[in-house]
Amino acid sequence: MYETREGREAAAPNTKGRPRNRRADAAILQATVTVLGESGFQGLTIEQVARRAGVGRATVYRRWHSKEEMIIGALDTLMADFDVEPSGDLHEDLFAMTRWLRDGLLNAPEGRLLPHLAAQAVSDPNFPSSHMDTWVCPWRDAVEAVFVRGRADGLVRQDVNLTAVVDMLAGVVILRLFLGHGKPLTDKQIQEMIDAVLGGVLL
Repeated sequence: MYETREGREAAAPNTKGRPRNRRADAAILQATVTVLGESGFQGLTIEQVARRAGVGRATVYRRWHSKEEMIIGALDTLMADFDVEPSGDLHEDLFAMTRWLRDGLLNAPEGRLLPHLAAQAVSDPNFPSSHMDTWVCPWRDAVEAVFVRGRADGLVRQDVNLTAVVDMLAGVVILRLFLGHGKPLTDKQIQEMIDAVLGGVLL
């Protein structure tokens, strides 16, 4: 089973010596993202990444012992924190949060890695698929909190299955990610989607 970042840090020996070159670290992680996007998980090799980063293979192996560790390191570095502060307006909050998810999954390079990682998770049960939830889980919690607040304010029906509603909003973005063939999801389309969802849940 692959180690988590926390496990690797805890197990790392406390050795003295020349400090790691942070510029090389960044180049390797960026090269990992690029090569993975071009070749997929199966096609990616440490040799390819080293060549693209302009470093020797030994430089890569000193940092990560396998391509799985290297990919996880790239995800840990690139994944953005959820940074949308709720305003208290139900519609505006849902719009801002759904646009954040769209920008992360459809427009950012790390989002474009997810189809490759999803395919690997299906074929390899030991692959740490929880890393693919890094974008979605904080978003789900925040969106559900918006609906819970709307319910407390008397805006959202009590009988609505909030989990299903959140899945509906996320589903459109994720469908575009996996099957959209590069088609954009515009702000207007997000607004229309939110209007349609709210039309079924508001009092």
